[in-house]
Amino acid sequence: MKRLDVRNLEPPQPMIKVAQALEELKEGETLEVLGSRPFTHLLPRLEELGYRYELRETEEGYLLRIWKKSSQPLRFEETECAKELEFEIDENTNVGELLKRVPEALDVLIKYGFTPLKNPILRKILPHTVNLGQAKKIRRMSDEKFQELLIELRRLVGK
Repeated sequence: MKRLDVRNLEPPQPMIKVAQALEELKEGETLEVLGSRPFTHLLPRLEELGYRYELRETEEGYLLRIWKKSSQPLRFEETECAKELEFEIDENTNVGELLKRVPEALDVLIKYGFTPLKNPILRKILPHTVNLGQAKKIRRMSDEKFQELLIELRRLVGK
């Protein structure tokens, strides 16, 4: 059993640490994560990624136990037809929804410094928890660079 304490970390660091630990988790192993919050953004993604989990509130915080439910490889699902749907790209755009609708946006985001998205597990978990404006603050991106990013992303959807 592997243990991870993320209670003293600021978002999105707990998600990043959990995703990194999940990458190393082998069939039959369990990861125990102790956090100060109930992992609300992570839980819906665990099933999609092929994990089972159990969450309990303890005196120390929230204890999350995660284990693999099958030996299926993890994959990032891309939806081609989603690009055709009307989609506004601005600071309020959820990064996960952007990647779902416009898979090519991944390369653009990585190019602009959003390198944690290279990790397939982080790509499934982290983007759904932040919008582009929050990601800008996390990366400490200048307003000018952020505007360049938005222009490049909008070109992908023809706007």
